[in-house]
Amino acid sequence: MSGDLFVRAWHVAQVQGERLISDTGPGFPHVTEGGRWRRLMAEISGRWSEQGWSHGNWTAGFSMGFLWRLYEHTGDARWADAVASRLPELEPRAGDLNTHDIGFLFWPSFGLGAELTGDAHLRAVGLRAARTLASRLQPGGYLAAWGPLEDRRARESSTIDTMMNLPLLWWSGDAALREVARAHALTASRTYFRPDGSTYHRLRFDPDTGTVLDRGTFQGMSAGSCWSRGQAWAIAGFGRAWRETCDSALWAAANRAADYFLTRLGERAVPPWDFADTDPRAPLDSSAAVIAAHGLMDLERYGEARRLLSSALATCLNVGDDDGLLLHACYSRPHNEGVDSAVIWGDYFTLACLGRVSDSPASPRRSVMI
Repeated sequence: MSGDLFVRAWHVAQVQGERLISDTGPGFPHVTEGGRWRRLMAEISGRWSEQGWSHGNWTAGFSMGFLWRLYEHTGDARWADAVASRLPELEPRAGDLNTHDIGFLFWPSFGLGAELTGDAHLRAVGLRAARTLASRLQPGGYLAAWGPLEDRRARESSTIDTMMNLPLLWWSGDAALREVARAHALTASRTYFRPDGSTYHRLRFDPDTGTVLDRGTFQGMSAGSCWSRGQAWAIAGFGRAWRETCDSALWAAANRAADYFLTRLGERAVPPWDFADTDPRAPLDSSAAVIAAHGLMDLERYGEARRLLSSALATCLNVGDDDGLLLHACYSRPHNEGVDSAVIWGDYFTLACLGRVSDSPASPRRSVMI
């Protein structure tokens, strides 16, 4: 049954891919509004304002990664050509010193493209972005999340999302950059978890000592709740970190995060946006399901990964005329943005998962693991 569902998902993905490459308008897909992609220009970086931190465009790399995955799956050069035509718009952000989201921007785009094509220019740009990300390492042993580092607020900031920006550093192959990723992952494994295995979204550190000053959330329900996508970032981020380092502390962290996620999910097909939101009408986040599935594959928990992926597709695969592959995601409930929508990172991780499953319920398929 799941095999037929996976084939259908690939078909829908190609239909959605055709939409992406036929739309020559400005900007890159972010979240859907009224069933159509809201697009952001690649050059929009994060910034501080009176209302706090604004993330800017942190998602442009995922639409390129979506098309790269179609190229990997089909071998059709049209998908690669479509990505190549848009990469120059993103390339200047390789030097953006303003955000940890440099990983989200560049590993699904330039990094994955370099792996699939062997293109030296793509690799060079990806490495430049990786060095930019690594420059955010603080003496306290973590990568600062938000803002220019001359601002102390930026140096103090840290989020669980950073764990899934680290793949850019793992991909680099550079020993020094990989050590930066390892340092951050180990610090996060010690500081982000509650005793029950749930994770905080946001921490504030003393940048010199690594002492935690406070813990809270930016996109979750409350400081004490568990934002489901943040928990999924933890599963996937620590799972990848374990595969790259074989460090037992990272293995333990990934599995703690996974056990909590699966226990709280129970028999539901898709998690709520926050596990503390018990309203039966609470928004779902399908992107959290596929991100968690991706991490479970790294942990070789293939049966659970397939169950999550299959359930998300059975419930949320777009079979209508809206934009997007996977519906019923939630970008940010507290900010009322992208609630019950498609989100481009959810679509990317769906294809990343599909590229790693086969007809056998117990074994993965070979795919570029990035």
